[in-house]
Amino acid sequence: MNGACLSGAAANAVFALLIFAAPAQAGFGAIAYDQYAGKEGFSWNQENEARANEEALKQCDSKDCRVYPVSPKSCGALARSNKDQAWGGAERETLDKAKRDAVGRCKTHTETGTCVVHVSGCNK
Repeated sequence: MNGACLSGAAANAVFALLIFAAPAQAGFGAIAYDQYAGKEGFSWNQENEARANEEALKQCDSKDCRVYPVSPKSCGALARSNKDQAWGGAERETLDKAKRDAVGRCKTHTETGTCVVHVSGCNK
């Protein structure tokens, strides 16, 4: 009986190690934007920040793209003006807040344009 209990305890210990030793599935994201060419790119739920940035830049595909990281368990948004080069970005705990704040920031940079969200999403 002691052997059975020990085997069960050993199995539980191995199981616990597998659960806690597994790499965290943190979802990193990024938004890339070139305000002069109007190009943009994004990535969500990447395994690390470098990969998230790389994917967003690849989509943006311009030498003037700038990357704006989005943290794990956060949401990001990019809003752009329809009349000029004004834009605004935000990272918040919910998608609605990120969108609202991105539009609000964009509005502070344009006098005649209407700011609209072009990119938005959330990480795990």
